[in-house]
Amino acid sequence: MSDERNGFFGLVSFLAGAALGATLALLFAPQSGEETRRRIRDVSDKVADEVKDNYEKITKEAKKAIEQVKDTSENALAQVKTFIDGATTGLKKEIKAELKEESKNPEKKKA
Repeated sequence: MSDERNGFFGLVSFLAGAALGATLALLFAPQSGEETRRRIRDVSDKVADEVKDNYEKITKEAKKAIEQVKDTSENALAQVKTFIDGATTGLKKEIKAELKEESKNPEKKKA
C-alpha cells in the first residue's frame, strides 16, 4: 500500500510541477495579456481534467483492493470457524467416549 501511496503522491507532484512549469512558460512568453490568460486557463483546465481522471482511476483501484482484502478476510474467517467447529466436535466426542468408558469401568483410573 505504501508503494501505491508513493505512486499517487508522485503523480500529483508531477502534475503540479507540469502545471507550474507550463504556467511560468506562458507568463514569460511574448504575447498579449489576454492571450496569456487564455492559455493559462486552457492549461489549468487540462491539468484539472487529468487530475480528476487519475483520481477516479486510483479510487476505483483502491475500492477493488479493499474488496479483495474483505473477501480474503471473510474466507479466512470462515475457514478458522470451520476448523474450530470441527475441533470442538472432535473434543466433545472424545470426552463423551472417555466418560462412557469410565462409567463402564469405575475402578480404572488414569494416572
